[in-house]
Amino acid sequence: MGRLALGGAWAHRGSLAGSALALAVAAALLAVSGVLIQTGLSGGTATGMLTALAGSFGGTVMMATLMVVASTVALALRGRQEDFALLRAVGATRRQVRTLVAIEIMALALLATPVGALAGVAASVLLDPLLITAGLLPTGSGVVLGAAPVLGALLVLLPVTALAAMVATRETLRSSPTQAVRRRGIESGPVGRARIITGIVVGTAGLASTLSPLFFPGTLGAASAGISAFLLIGVAALLGPLLFSGVLGGLPAPAGPATQQVALSNLRGFSRRLTSAVVPLALVLAAGAVQTSLDRTVLEAARIQVAEGLDGNVVLPAQVDPIPLRTLPGVAEVSSLRSVAAEVLTDEDLAQFDSLAWTPTRIGVFADQFDPGVVDGSLDSLEGAGTIAVSQDAALETGGVGSRVTVRFGAMETTTTVVAVYERGLGFGDHLTGQGTIDALDLSPVDEAVLLRTDSSHEASVATATGARTPAQYATDAVEGDGTAGLSAVLLLALLSFVVIAAANTLLMITARRREEFRMLHRIGATGGTLVRMSALEALLTGIAAWMIGTVAALPALLGSNLGLLGLRAPAIDLVTYGALSVLVLVLPLVTMVPVAWSLARLARPRRILAPPTEVF
Repeated sequence: MGRLALGGAWAHRGSLAGSALALAVAAALLAVSGVLIQTGLSGGTATGMLTALAGSFGGTVMMATLMVVASTVALALRGRQEDFALLRAVGATRRQVRTLVAIEIMALALLATPVGALAGVAASVLLDPLLITAGLLPTGSGVVLGAAPVLGALLVLLPVTALAAMVATRETLRSSPTQAVRRRGIESGPVGRARIITGIVVGTAGLASTLSPLFFPGTLGAASAGISAFLLIGVAALLGPLLFSGVLGGLPAPAGPATQQVALSNLRGFSRRLTSAVVPLALVLAAGAVQTSLDRTVLEAARIQVAEGLDGNVVLPAQVDPIPLRTLPGVAEVSSLRSVAAEVLTDEDLAQFDSLAWTPTRIGVFADQFDPGVVDGSLDSLEGAGTIAVSQDAALETGGVGSRVTVRFGAMETTTTVVAVYERGLGFGDHLTGQGTIDALDLSPVDEAVLLRTDSSHEASVATATGARTPAQYATDAVEGDGTAGLSAVLLLALLSFVVIAAANTLLMITARRREEFRMLHRIGATGGTLVRMSALEALLTGIAAWMIGTVAALPALLGSNLGLLGLRAPAIDLVTYGALSVLVLVLPLVTMVPVAWSLARLARPRRILAPPTEVF
C-alpha cells in the first residue's frame, strides 16, 4: 500500500507541488512565530513584550494557515476524484482508498513541513536588527534557535492536512463505485447539512465578535472585533458554494456574446471551484485591510486621548527648566509629565515564567494638569503611598478598585492597591501612581514634558513666548507608534505574501485542470479566442467576487474596532493599503488564469494529420 501511495504521489507530483509549497511556507511562518515566542520566554522580563507580540502574530498566522492549507490540500485531492473513483470501481474498499490518500498526503506533509520550518528558523535571525531597534531584544543579543518551533509547526500542520484529505475524499468514498465513476468530472452534490450548520455557527460568532467593544471597551474589544474578519472569511469558505450557486443561479441569462453565457454557466455550475479561487483572494484583502487599519485606529485613538487629556495646557520639552516659567503672565500652574520603569505582575499562576507573568511597562506619575478620564474611584487617593490607578484594559487583568497589584521597580517588589480606573490608557499608559508612592519608595521618575496651565485668553501669548506646543501638536509628535511598527510591517508582509502565493497557486491549479473541458468546448465549435475571452471574463468575475467578499468580511471588523477605540468618529481606515490590495485581488486572477487558458486553448486545437501519399497508377 505504501509503495502504491508513493507512486501515486510521484505520478501526480505536478498537482501536489502547489500543496507542498503552501505547507512549506506555512511551516516557515509558524516556525518564525515559534522562534519569537521561544526567545521571549527565555529572556525573562527583558523580552516580555516580544512574547506578547509573537503570540499575537502566531495567532493570526494560525488562523490564516488553517484556512489556506486546508483549502489547498483539499483542492489538490479534489482533482484526483476520477482516480479514486476508478480504484473503487476495480474493487478497492473505502478503507483502502482512505489509507492510500492518508499515506500519500502524510508523506507530502512530512517532507514539506520540516523543510519549510527549518527555513523559517534559519530566516528568523534576519529579524535581529528589527527586534533590537524596537527594544524587544537587548543590544548585542539575538533570537534563540531550537527544535521546538519545527516540532510546533509539525503538530499544527499534520492534523490540518489529514483532516483536509479526509474531507476532500469523503464524497467519492460515500458513493457506490458505479456512482463514483458516473459522477467523475462533475462537482459534488449540494452542500451538506453539517457544513451549513457549521457555517451558520461561525458566522454568528463572527458577527457577535464585532459587538465586543460594547462589552469590553478599549484595545481588547477592538482586537476581538478584528477577529471577525477571519471568521467571516471562514463562512465564505464553508457556505461559498451555496452562496454562489444561489446568487448566480438567480441572475438572468446574459443577452451578450456566447462567451458571457458560457462563463456565467461555468461559474454557476462549478461553485465549489469558484469558492476555492475566491477564498484566498478575499483573505488577502480582509487580513491586510483589517491589520493595517487597526494599527492606524490605535494610533489615532492614542493621539485623541493625549490631546483631550492635556486640554488647557501648552507643552514644552522635558529639558526646559520649569522654575522661571511660573512667573510668566497667564501661566497658572507648572508641572511635568513623568514616568518610571516598572514591571507589573499580571498572572500569578505563571510566576515561574517571568516573561509571561510580569509585563514591562512605564508607570506615569499623576499630576493635576492632565485628565486620564476616571470612570471609577478617585485619583485624589493617589496621594497615599502604595496606591495605583489602572486603565480599563489593565483592569481586566489586575482587577478594579480595591484590587491588589504587585509591581516591581528594578529589584524592589511592592504591592499596591488600585484606587481608580481610567479610560485613556492608550494616551497615558496602563498604570499611574502618585507622589506619595514615589517618595515612599525613593524612586526617580524621568521627565517627559513640561506642562503649563493657561486659560484660553493667554494660550497663544504663552505659546509664542515659550515656543510651547498645543496639546494636539504635542500628541501628533508623541504618538508616532512605538519601535515595533517596522517589525509588525515585516511580519504582516510575510503573512500576506504567503496568502498571495497560495491564492496564485490555487488559480493556476484550477485553470490547469480544465484541459478536457477546453477540448470539449473546442469540439462543439468554440475557437481559441473564444476560450481565452471566456477565461478572462471568468477571471474578472472571480476577482470581483473576491473583492466583494473581502470587503464585506473586513467592514464589520473595521467598524467594531473603530467603535471600541474612537467611538462614533470617522473610521481610521488605511485607504492606501486597501486600494493596493483591491487592485491585487482584481488583477491576480487575470495574470494567472488567462495565460494558462491561452496555453490550454492552443492544446485544445486538433492536430492536423497528413494523409499518406496516394500511389498513382
